[in-house]
Order: sequence, then C-alpha cells, then structure tokens
Amino acid sequence: MTALMFRPADPADAGALTALLAGLSPDSAYLRFQTAIGPKPLPSVVRALLPEGVRGRALLGYVGDELVAHGVWVRIGPCRAAEIALVVADERQREGIGSALAAALLDDLAARGIERVEVFAGAGNRAVARMMASAAPEAERERDGATVSYSFAVGDRAVQPVTAARAPGRPAAA
Repeated sequence: MTALMFRPADPADAGALTALLAGLSPDSAYLRFQTAIGPKPLPSVVRALLPEGVRGRALLGYVGDELVAHGVWVRIGPCRAAEIALVVADERQREGIGSALAAALLDDLAARGIERVEVFAGAGNRAVARMMASAAPEAERERDGATVSYSFAVGDRAVQPVTAARAPGRPAAA
C-alpha cells in the first residue's frame, strides 16, 4: 500500500469530500451519520464537515492521490472538550486507516489544548467499539438505547498539529 498521508481540509475540499461521501455504501454512511445521506450529500452537510478556526478542524487521509478518509473534531461548547468522528472509504476499511486517522485527530486536539474527547456511535457499530477497546480502553462508555457515547482524556502528549507540509494532493508551499 502507498503511504497514508493526512492534511488539514479547507472549504476548497468540498468537492472531493462530496465525492468520498457519495461513494460510501448506505451501510457505511448510516454507521457514520446515523441517518441516510443519499447518493449526493447536501452542501450544508459537507460544509458542516469542514469546520474552521477554533470551532474545529477536519483532516483528509490520502493514499497517493486518492482521498480515502475524512476525520473531524468539533469543540463541545466553550470547554476544552471535542467530539471526533471519521469515515473511511468502503474499499479501504479494515486497513488501519481509521485508527491512524483517529490518532492524527487526537494529536491535533492535544496540540490545541483539548483535554477530553467524546465519540458518539450506534451501539452496533463494531468498528468504533473495536477502535475504542484498543485505543482508549479506559474510556467511559454510556449506552442510551441504540447509541453509545465514549468519553476519555486526550492525554498529556507533546505533539504538533498536522500541517500543510504533510499535505498530499496539493503542491508544497514555496
């Protein structure tokens, strides 16, 4: 497999993100969004997945020039907590891309002073359950009917945020 690379997303990535989401199977889309998104996601959905500034940040995962994953974190109110979510293209699932993207999101959160993470998923989402069991076994788990929420500390790590220098799919800055 060609090396997996991540870069921050911005509003100019709306078309590529729309294509990634449109390529998801109905099952994958439902597991990520807890609802159907249809064959082409609404522009408002795509915009919400590309937050900017202190509100949040999205990362895109590439294998070569192929966009294979999207991850996002969004602050929960004014506190030092954020919710994270991610999706991996169907044909690239079970390759460790989701776990690597989750780690990149956590590194980015830690570098920005976020202290707690929330993950919200359907109770039947086995991929999230496996990831949480291996990556954050200490997470508090709360089930509410058909959904489950996980909450855990980001940890005290000395990391740098993902920068455009690691950005595949774009020319390097001069």
